[in-house]
Amino acid sequence: MKNPTKQHLFFFIFLVFACYSFDVGAFVGKSIMKKSTQLGIGPLQKTTNRQEYNKVVDGLMYTRGITREEAEKEYNAYLDNPNNYALEKGEAYYKSLGYKKLMDGVIGEAEKEGRGEEVRARVEKFRKDSNLKGLITIGAFIALGFYLKITYPYVPPPSL
Repeated sequence: MKNPTKQHLFFFIFLVFACYSFDVGAFVGKSIMKKSTQLGIGPLQKTTNRQEYNKVVDGLMYTRGITREEAEKEYNAYLDNPNNYALEKGEAYYKSLGYKKLMDGVIGEAEKEGRGEEVRARVEKFRKDSNLKGLITIGAFIALGFYLKITYPYVPPPSL
């Protein structure tokens, strides 16, 4: 790849791919993209390990008193993204208790147990660390952009 235009195109495609491949929820609080794929991990698990899949779905149906379709939907959501599933369930739980946000609920419930200051300090440390990581990531991409701009300056094509 000697041609700078091809290198810029490759870099742009890589950047677009990177942005759409990773969930940016850690930086903006909520995911900006909704998963709309029809084939996730759930159907794959159902096909490859049917006995275990059915055991979990039957357990969900029994413990929660929901239909098979609802239980499969819940388990598929968990298999597709366990971290996001847990966060959404936690947020729904704390909202049902009257809190507006997940972290407000975590701190509020910890205060009831007498651990409010400890949890508040951990949450604040987590927020600071997350902000720092986000700024470092953004700064690295900006620095990479400047590096590419300086290394491969734009040279207009010769006029004919």
